[in-house]
Amino acid sequence: MISPRHNLYKQRNIFRCVHDIHQHFMDEMSPYHILIQRKCYPSGCLYFQWKCRLLAKRKKCFRNFEKVGRECFNCRYFYEEKIHQYPEFVNNELDFSEYHESFEEFEMWIASLRNKRVNVEGTVNFVSPELVLHKINDIASVRFSGFLIRFQTGYIDNVPFEDPFYLRISALTQQQLAIRQGDEMDFKAQLEIDRGRFRFIKSGSFLFYNRGTSDHPQKKDILERIRCSIIHTKQNPGCLSCRNGVLADIKGDTYGPSRALVCLEGVSIPAHCSKKIAIDKDDLEETCGNSDWRS
Repeated sequence: MISPRHNLYKQRNIFRCVHDIHQHFMDEMSPYHILIQRKCYPSGCLYFQWKCRLLAKRKKCFRNFEKVGRECFNCRYFYEEKIHQYPEFVNNELDFSEYHESFEEFEMWIASLRNKRVNVEGTVNFVSPELVLHKINDIASVRFSGFLIRFQTGYIDNVPFEDPFYLRISALTQQQLAIRQGDEMDFKAQLEIDRGRFRFIKSGSFLFYNRGTSDHPQKKDILERIRCSIIHTKQNPGCLSCRNGVLADIKGDTYGPSRALVCLEGVSIPAHCSKKIAIDKDDLEETCGNSDWRS
């Protein structure tokens, strides 16, 4: 019997980082963020944290800013603090050398899947739109770019995979296939790693074993909801786990890749939302933003 695979990139209870930007993760950071993106274990990282003398004393900013950003650089109340941060390896079952060996084996498996179309099988957990924010002169507009199909578990290249993965399809493909929650399906696609998530693209050869009974979203439905959507600069964890909350990539951002939350329900204040949903940390965006990082 083939041993099941897990997504070690998004595994929890492995690394801990007490940087204040990670508080909504309870200081738990994924191996992908620590070992692949930041490469900050064990040597740590040096960064400059932006501070404001007014906000530190709970006084109001005279420019009505609520947090420190790049527009504060020429303000006399602005200063930065140099901090050296060290993530901790907190796994109690293995020492780091044993863990790193299994991590390298996992990356070898991923390398064997790259640049080829592999067979994928699973049951659709839900279908969500893929949105992009086009930002011009600090004005962002929401645009629809396709659909993301989420699978809670499944098979990748005939190997059991017991963590969430995604399939990206175009609006035309969704119009033809009408994929919905509960569909049991098989397809061929190419793997790409998206911020540690398994995402499949360039798909084809679809085969359905059973069809779900829920509604299947279409482009026209999403475009109608986009007209009523609200963009949130803060990423509330509850919103990220809500099916009406979509993380959208910001295009045209001068300072590098970033994402913002789009609420398709048009709720401007998350605390006023009637939906109470448990947090799924696999979908939370990990970032070391609001600081000028140095290697």
